[in-house]
Amino acid sequence: TGKSADAPHALTREARLSWIGSKLAQLIDIEADRLDDLHHRMWMRILQSGLEPAAPRNETDQLAIHILAVATLADDVATKDGPQTAMAAVMHASGDSLEPLLAEKFLRLASSPIFWLALRSDKMVDA
Repeated sequence: TGKSADAPHALTREARLSWIGSKLAQLIDIEADRLDDLHHRMWMRILQSGLEPAAPRNETDQLAIHILAVATLADDVATKDGPQTAMAAVMHASGDSLEPLLAEKFLRLASSPIFWLALRSDKMVDA
């Protein structure tokens, strides 16, 4: 039994992390000229996954690391145990291993079912 030709293809883990990271980046107060650099730093960190983590190069890189920590935890838990468990994990890690402001912004984003639908489809939907 194969997949139907029109069944949605799941995003790659890298694409999911980038998408979550982009959504979080849009919610924080960051200058527009730093946003492109932030996206670049997030992608560099995603692509280096599995390698020895490099020390943050600057404040923008540090922010990318914090955003990806939220995205990675949420995606890993959601993939295994579903959205509600992912939200609970982010809430639990807030202030411990996750930046509280970013955790709060993520929880606001993730409270919408559209967020999770978009994350599981092959279409980048503005949630």
